[in-house]
Amino acid sequence: MTTLTAAAAAEVEPTLALLEALVAQRSLEGEEAAIERCLELMHDAVAPLAREVTRPVVDGLPALIARFGDGPVAQRVALSGHVDVVPADGAWASDPFTPARRGAVLAGRGTCDMKGGVAAFAGALRALSAAGLLERCSVELVLTADEEVGSRRGLIPLLEAGAVSATSAICGEPTGLDVYLGNRGLIWAAITVTGRGGHAGQAHALANPIAVASELIAALHAVELPVRDERFDPPAPSLTVTGVEGGPAAEAVNVIPDRVVLGVDRRLLPAEDVDAAVGVLRETVARVVGEPYGHAIELLRTWPAYAIEPQEPIAQACVAAARAAGRPGTLGMDSAANDSSWLDRAGIPTVLLGPGAPEQAHVTDEHVPLADVADAIAIYAHAIAARSSGRDIA
Repeated sequence: MTTLTAAAAAEVEPTLALLEALVAQRSLEGEEAAIERCLELMHDAVAPLAREVTRPVVDGLPALIARFGDGPVAQRVALSGHVDVVPADGAWASDPFTPARRGAVLAGRGTCDMKGGVAAFAGALRALSAAGLLERCSVELVLTADEEVGSRRGLIPLLEAGAVSATSAICGEPTGLDVYLGNRGLIWAAITVTGRGGHAGQAHALANPIAVASELIAALHAVELPVRDERFDPPAPSLTVTGVEGGPAAEAVNVIPDRVVLGVDRRLLPAEDVDAAVGVLRETVARVVGEPYGHAIELLRTWPAYAIEPQEPIAQACVAAARAAGRPGTLGMDSAANDSSWLDRAGIPTVLLGPGAPEQAHVTDEHVPLADVADAIAIYAHAIAARSSGRDIA
């Protein structure tokens, strides 16, 4: 019987070929056919090994859930990933949906975030099977296609419906194969300030929303955020006005607009409550924007922060597996927000662990190191074997 390490090594080229096929699909928001094709590719790669495969559809958007092995259900590990990607704007060196091997990396949209992790999941499951170990394990592959726009048609409703039965999880987002124990949360809001616009020559008789919006920007940036968590980099939450829209500007500088819209990005730490942070936003706006002005706040997206302890068994299994693969097994936290928050909120302790550097996500000429994908296969396989089978397996 081949060893798990040897089986993982044998899966490297097939996994890279699968990754290239996934990247070739333009699985953007609204591209349901490409999303379906990604899920079909993953289905074909792992379904022959599965005990059960389901294809739930959430508000018209497909997903894939597959379960493997006869190991202890109480130690079932979920492998969580998404196949949707963000748009590929900018001046790419080549077509972003034609995967290109360039020396030691594979370039293309989604190689890093996060089709590299998704493909490595398949490689790990096939390696476990080739080594004769998959039946001892208890694994649940959960793939969705709505993470980049909020997961409202993806993982969130699946968790609410009880479709995920794991007791711990690995989210394959890019971490450079470090082991992340949590991530920051977020609030995205659009704040509209309304006034009375008109000809700038009559400014004295109007209510210019730009003036009060500028005061609001200063007030928002002055909000005290005293919480600190040294596990995160940066260790502080943030509140940033990221956009201002209102008025024709250079096209007609003599026009005062009726409204100004501010985009706000609020990043949270685990000790902060989303509802309380939203309350502070509302209080600040209400305090600054008074008569004769009006205001409205639209919450575009909210995402809770979370953190697990390094003593969690899934964290220990991942650290040990990373070190066995020659990686440092460094612990960290994700500065972004992703589906691991929803798994944690559902009571499933979750680590983030995946190939590719986090800073490669969403950039022009996105790429993933080939060595990261290769090591991810081995790390996932060993972590699954150790955690879900109830025993350490070399």
